[in-house]
Amino acid sequence: MAASLAQTYGCFIDGEWRSIGEQFPVFDPTTQERITTVYDGGPEAIDESIRSAQESLERWNGLSAQDRGEILSGVANALRSEKEHLAKVETRESGRPLSESRYLVELGIDNFDYFAGLADKIEGKTIPVSGDRLDYTLQEPLGVTGHIIPWNASFVLASRSIAPALTCGNTVVAKASPETPLSLLEMARIANEAGLPDGVFNTVAGDGARTGAALTNDDRIRKLVFTGSRATGETVMKAAAENVVPVSLELGGKGPCIVFPDADIEQALSDMVNVFMNTGQICFATTRLFVHDDIYEEFINEFAKAVSELEYGPGIEDHDLGALISAEAQNNVDSMVKQAVSNGGRVLAGGELPDSTGHFYPATLVDEVADDALISCEEIFGPVLTAYRFEDEESVIKRANDTRYGLSAALWTGNLSRAHRIAEDIDAGTIMINEYPAVFTAAPFGGYKASGIGREKGVQALDHYTQTKNVSVSIGSSRSWSGDKERDPT
Repeated sequence: MAASLAQTYGCFIDGEWRSIGEQFPVFDPTTQERITTVYDGGPEAIDESIRSAQESLERWNGLSAQDRGEILSGVANALRSEKEHLAKVETRESGRPLSESRYLVELGIDNFDYFAGLADKIEGKTIPVSGDRLDYTLQEPLGVTGHIIPWNASFVLASRSIAPALTCGNTVVAKASPETPLSLLEMARIANEAGLPDGVFNTVAGDGARTGAALTNDDRIRKLVFTGSRATGETVMKAAAENVVPVSLELGGKGPCIVFPDADIEQALSDMVNVFMNTGQICFATTRLFVHDDIYEEFINEFAKAVSELEYGPGIEDHDLGALISAEAQNNVDSMVKQAVSNGGRVLAGGELPDSTGHFYPATLVDEVADDALISCEEIFGPVLTAYRFEDEESVIKRANDTRYGLSAALWTGNLSRAHRIAEDIDAGTIMINEYPAVFTAAPFGGYKASGIGREKGVQALDHYTQTKNVSVSIGSSRSWSGDKERDPT
């Protein structure tokens, strides 16, 4: 069942593997076994990648939109032919259950399929202006785009920004996380072998301090994309400001889920277990569960039972939960649960650090914690959900919005008017009603407040990888500046 991996991975630059920098090991978080080594290319590899991307930019953008779309469609087909290999690679490097890796890899391939189909549909507009003039806009690529990819779902999160960037005619330099670099490196290899021209998609693995900083601080990069912590996101945004380039940021979430008495309780219970997908290491997980007081005891008892039945184990064996990414992550989750208990929290399921090899932590449900407790306010990034009672719609909306984050929210109710009303009132970029999860390649995704800037996926993503040029053509008699009072002096 193990994925076939090279003994050593270099940086993928200009269509070939390059041995630049120092090697570092990649470990399986399930067994703590070293599975391969990868080169951290550092500033040198980033410099060469950007140079390669610049040199290939005119050639890639010079292709017709139809040709770019056909090449990206071929990339999607090639990735799909290796999806089982890619899923096993992700499971080995992340510890994720294999069925979840298959699902996420398929979603990532869908991104290439979807945006390939949009390549020849990037359109400008004609604008009615005064006088005998034709005024129109062009949507043009930005140039070389830099993508900093997180470790928790590398393949799908990389594809959702790289695919639209390439579709719009940009070239790409992507930095892979040192925890999980392999699926992104494999993506670059497969894309190149499928016909993506050399230099159009370059990938360098490495840490944030050297390799990441080299990418974000380089003034040849014309767009930065980052998914990760708020603190690092602020650093990326400052670097972008120094070079006056746009950013797309996804910086986490602490999403609410609200369950009313008129909800389909059985379906809500079944779907809410999905919060533990990827062992809770997912930004849009709705980890704050608000249940109406009239059904709280019954719902929570049933949910606690379902949570306690979830099994953890090696991802390749496809248990309900896999390992956390590292010992540090495991200790952080355990520390936050213990702190909640010491402050009066009640553990209804899980909550005990296992005595086993691997960075495991059981699915955990905690209630009787305050809204302002650390566990209620901060991302745990582990398989922990906190539950709260509420009495009325007005108060629960206020509590649901009482967070610096605004990435996603879920709502369960049989009242359609209430569903639409609350969807408008919740401060989050994605609202899921009577289903969890509910995210789609064709639907825009992104956050409010400190959860980030910009939108990935959907046709809306194209706006973030193009720039608008306005063209005005005089088609009538000449008019002097002083006599054309309707012209805008700006």
